[in-house]
Amino acid sequence: MYTYVIKIKKGEFKVAYLKKSPKKNLAQYAYEEIKKRIYHNKIKPGELIKENELAAELGISRTPIREALKMLESDEIVEVRKGVGTFVKMLSFKDIRDIFEVRKSLEIIAVKTAINNISKDDIDKLDTELRNISLKLEEGTLTKEEFTETDMKFHELIFKRCENNFAREIFEHIKLKIKQYQFLSYESLNNSNESILQHLELLTYLRKKDIDTFISALTNHLDWSLKCLIFN
Repeated sequence: MYTYVIKIKKGEFKVAYLKKSPKKNLAQYAYEEIKKRIYHNKIKPGELIKENELAAELGISRTPIREALKMLESDEIVEVRKGVGTFVKMLSFKDIRDIFEVRKSLEIIAVKTAINNISKDDIDKLDTELRNISLKLEEGTLTKEEFTETDMKFHELIFKRCENNFAREIFEHIKLKIKQYQFLSYESLNNSNESILQHLELLTYLRKKDIDTFISALTNHLDWSLKCLIFN
């Protein structure tokens, strides 16, 4: 990682290449890359994080990897087991219930202001994406990444367009855990078609700006999602 510095002296200029402060940048880079792997379920809940392999993959030493893992531990995404190693935290039933309880309250708060800020273009784009993944599901070509990305886009839009900054910040903090649950749902429950249909229904209420019906349908959708995970 380099930056350019132009030095001017007596009518001449030179371009020098200076390394950026490596330790902080590499630790942040490792943090984002490891989080991305967890986010996409490439490192699964309960799985050991292999520092040597990650360092080789990312082309960096183990020092920034360890710094990144400390950051992830602080985020309660990983846990350190003394004498064993660092693992992605397992998803307990209590964790799932707690996250869904908080998420439902946050999303209801967020949509009350977001519904007036979500444009027809926003809705049309999501509608198209949902119908596209529905076709792929019928064809048997839909991937879990495509499904979960589209699902997350729907809920992210509500928080992006809402006027409550604290709701948006909390959602960003718990988003990775929500994504883990989505992968779990896709891989084990085979409920993608019903989920897509529910999201399309929710879009119709957004178009109409029917906040009461939307909140009722959203509550039912999240309760259904929770039941699918808990009682699988």
